[in-house]
Amino acid sequence: MIISTWEWIRLLGLLAYFYFTISIIFGLLRKSSFIKSHKNLIYHIHQNAGWLGLITVIAHMVLLLIDRYEPYSIVGVLIPFSANYRSLPSALGTIAFYLFLMVIMTSDLWIRTMNRSLWKKLHFLVLPAWVLSLVHGVLIGTDTEITLIIMFYVISGGVTLLVLVVRTLSGFMKKVNFPMFHNN
Repeated sequence: MIISTWEWIRLLGLLAYFYFTISIIFGLLRKSSFIKSHKNLIYHIHQNAGWLGLITVIAHMVLLLIDRYEPYSIVGVLIPFSANYRSLPSALGTIAFYLFLMVIMTSDLWIRTMNRSLWKKLHFLVLPAWVLSLVHGVLIGTDTEITLIIMFYVISGGVTLLVLVVRTLSGFMKKVNFPMFHNN
């Protein structure tokens, strides 16, 4: 069965979003107070999913350039708000890409040369990047009307939000010296 370029673009877009979601969830879990074991495994899942997301989103963008149904120009892919097709949702995807790229580059390639405080601030840009990628997918995705895809977005968004809330609360409880988070 031959899959069209347009189907590959959609598949790679969903897959990139999935990988970035996994990376964010495991990144949030890794530093959560309630996680006591398997921190190394959680870190490797976080890091590898981030790289897989980046590679997949780059493939998504390259296929946009060669697709004949709705061809993008290199400027349309790389410069926000310059795409002819659905300029705003396209721009959200482009901005999300640059934010993800910055987070991965500063985390894996330049972390040893950066100030830790600056790195941490830059690293949290992954959250707005993820939100932008979610909105991009919902607004521009041609599969957004399919129940399974809607469930995918709702579940992935809900789980990510839940883990973010738990991570934030666990950090807050640790700071106020809540007994549940003391090491024995």
